[in-house]
Amino acid sequence: MRVKSVLLSAAALCLCADAAQARGWVVSPGAKINVITPYEGADHMVVRPSPSFSVRPASRPYRFTPSDGGTTFTLIDTDHFSFGPMARFQYKRESKDKLTGLREIKWAAEPGAFIDFWPTYWLRTRAELRHGVGGHHGLVGDLGADLVINRGKWSGSIGPRVGYGDSKYLDTYFGVTALEAARSPLINRTYTPKGGVRYTGITVAGSYNFSRNWRARFDIGYKHLNDRAGLSPIVQVAGSRDQYSGSFGVSRSFSLGL
Repeated sequence: MRVKSVLLSAAALCLCADAAQARGWVVSPGAKINVITPYEGADHMVVRPSPSFSVRPASRPYRFTPSDGGTTFTLIDTDHFSFGPMARFQYKRESKDKLTGLREIKWAAEPGAFIDFWPTYWLRTRAELRHGVGGHHGLVGDLGADLVINRGKWSGSIGPRVGYGDSKYLDTYFGVTALEAARSPLINRTYTPKGGVRYTGITVAGSYNFSRNWRARFDIGYKHLNDRAGLSPIVQVAGSRDQYSGSFGVSRSFSLGL
């Protein structure tokens, strides 16, 4: 069975089973401003607003979790373990400016699942596995660990990140065909990357609780593209191996189904 089908089926089964047992949910919609690279490997940054959304069982109190992006639905939440479906998104990459002659990549969604493990209240580890839909059809994953500090209304974290991409993902965003090399005014060689580690990095995040339901949070991230992505002529000639990001947002929590 294809990985995409496995991920979606597992998420659907968990959702149905847990929803039947749940006594209620806490829904936290919000909005944030992101300062990010428009695509992985770009040498410039853009400012883009986006919604934020998370759901957790109402039986569990709020707990600060380091920022990881995307939309999450926490089905299982204990003192040491959290699990649920999630999704991240990739912006469209256009064939213009330094990327003239290269393929245009459509907007992509990445549904999948996440697992958080808290060996103690001040240390969190996380794993994500996602499959692309739309602009790419590859398999991507992310691993992270965070030192978490809570001081009254303030919370913060810092920790390393490692990202994986299979050959389909890396070829979509970093590969160059012979036709593209012939059409591009800057890139004159082909490149076919293999799957593997695509970046290593670090993330710093924090939040402030105005009240029980209103929260503001920020995060700052840095990623260095590893050789499989970083040696692509798209990065060497028309981009950068150093990727920076930041965001600031506000969210409001509501109780449903109690």
